This record gives sequence, C-alpha cells and structure tokens, in this order.
Amino acid sequence: MIQRYSPGEQIGVKELGLLESSVHRPLTSVFGKDAYPTIFEKAAALFESLGQNHPFHNANKRTAFTALVIFLHYNGLHFKMNTKKAEDFTVDMVNHQFNFQEIASIIEGHCLTIHA
Repeated sequence: MIQRYSPGEQIGVKELGLLESSVHRPLTSVFGKDAYPTIFEKAAALFESLGQNHPFHNANKRTAFTALVIFLHYNGLHFKMNTKKAEDFTVDMVNHQFNFQEIASIIEGHCLTIHA
C-alpha cells in the first residue's frame, strides 16, 4: 500500500507489540464475558487500535481502514461510505474525535449484509 500510494516512505512494523495488541483487542474478554460482544464493536476495536496505536512506520490510518473493511467483509458485511467521508472518519477517529461507542455506531450505520 505504501509503495503504491507513497513511494519512498519507510515500510514495516515499528512496534510489534502494538500490532499484536491491536489485532488481539477484538478477542478480549473480561470476567469470562466478551468485551466487544457485537461484530461492530469488534470492528471498532480493531480499527481504533490500528489507527491510534501506530504500530507501523507509516500508513497506519490507511491500514486501519483497510483492515476494517476486510474484517467486515470476512464477517459477511459490506462497508459503504464515500471516499471523502471515509478519510474524514478515519482521521477524526485517530484524533480522538469519537468515543468508542460512536465509532461502533458509525461503522454499523454504514454496513450492508452481503448476500451470497
């Protein structure tokens, strides 16, 4: 993704622990209960963690958004948001303009079920 859109930027994982933490966050449980019970909360946890933890040298926002879309697709959902709104949503999320539940709600509001 970096080579395609931003050739010359440093590529790779900056902090493996932050990447692992981000990827595992949707699976978190508290006292035996799922910390993120809905698919939209799981998606928000992944999106927020990848975007805000900055585990890569570059392209953290792009990677967070791409991971969100792919995660939802694997779970039978299509994320539909125009490009400008998606860019603004991602930047605002990284800049802490939304609380967690707002992120999950926005994601849910832009999802369509994929029909096989």
